[in-house]
Amino acid sequence: MNPTKERILSVLYEENQPMSIGEIGEKIGVSWATAKSNVLELSQDNLLKVKKVKKNWIVWKDETNKPFKTCDTYRRNK
Repeated sequence: MNPTKERILSVLYEENQPMSIGEIGEKIGVSWATAKSNVLELSQDNLLKVKKVKKNWIVWKDETNKPFKTCDTYRRNK
């Protein structure tokens, strides 16, 4: 794992709350594009969860490694 990914994970674990990619980039001192590419790679490795909300990307740590369920998933099960 590269140093940027390690810093992203440490920032999210320290903050203990969802953050935007812009906030992560500012905290670790990299551009938004660099933060985004590393966050997306970490999400593919199932280490982070990512959701796009309008123009923002919201990122949070994944402690459970369980699949993310949306409201639509719950509605389909009923």
